[in-house]
Amino acid sequence: MFQYHDVSELRFNRKRKAAMNTFQDVQAAVHDIAARLNVTPELARAALINPLLALEELGFDLDLAGRLELEDRARFSKKQIAERQSLRKKIFAAAKREFDPGQEHDLAEVLFDELKLDEGISKRPDLSPLLVPVRVVHSSAPKKKIARVKASKVAGQFPVKAKGKSVAKRDPSLIGTVKISDPLEVLGSAHKIISPLLAYRQLDATAPRFAPASLYHAVRSGKRRLANITPRAVVTGTA
Repeated sequence: MFQYHDVSELRFNRKRKAAMNTFQDVQAAVHDIAARLNVTPELARAALINPLLALEELGFDLDLAGRLELEDRARFSKKQIAERQSLRKKIFAAAKREFDPGQEHDLAEVLFDELKLDEGISKRPDLSPLLVPVRVVHSSAPKKKIARVKASKVAGQFPVKAKGKSVAKRDPSLIGTVKISDPLEVLGSAHKIISPLLAYRQLDATAPRFAPASLYHAVRSGKRRLANITPRAVVTGTA
């Protein structure tokens, strides 16, 4: 196991681009990654909310397949992962190439620049990831309220907004699979990529996403602190 004793040594080793192509490569390097995270507590905390950005900062370079697999394992159940993988195969087959359906820029490039699906419509639809829906729970008990948790437990880790209100203010178990409106529905049956893509986006909206780069860097620099955050098993892939 590698051990780094000071920040300068960490910076030196970050300059090396490791051959990290798959999720299995990440698992094989788990001891090295853990040792390097221990050098800088701020980096370790930032890794809790976006492990992909942390790996990049450490100098590791995941390819598209590796990034998608790490995100699958970090955010979804085994059943959901299988469904996401199946939908991606259909999306890739329709697009005739692989890309990240969750990235707005990549999606726009495929749908509009390559497939020209914006022809005949007055305005391009919004390709932003769908907002995480919150399932409304009805109870026969007259005074029973929806269970709540401290916002810091979830908001700091996954600051996703739903209809202007933080999902973190509700019990995470209440995040359901409620179908929500997707701007891409305007494309209808314009291409065979649309059907699996709509399903993929709905599934993606059922789990909180990694923190955006702005929050990651705020935590990394110490400007934003996280409290009561339980590390997600994103490196080992355990549940």
